[in-house]
Amino acid sequence: MNNKSNKQIEKARQFCQDVKILAQKYNVPFFVVTDGASATSNNGCPAIKNARDNHILWEKENGYDPNEDWSKDF
Repeated sequence: MNNKSNKQIEKARQFCQDVKILAQKYNVPFFVVTDGASATSNNGCPAIKNARDNHILWEKENGYDPNEDWSKDF
């Protein structure tokens, strides 16, 4: 299970939020994963879907909730 401090998780989530904003600026799909957070926005790119699908499997195997939506906090 996740043993990261709240501050580390907050920084990881802020990084993911910054990537999301940058991707929107350039209108590109993305998937990013850090030590403590991940984010994705996809418009049908099979590589991004594959990466996220594999990350979902990893999250389930390691006790994380792949459906957690922390983005509403930003």
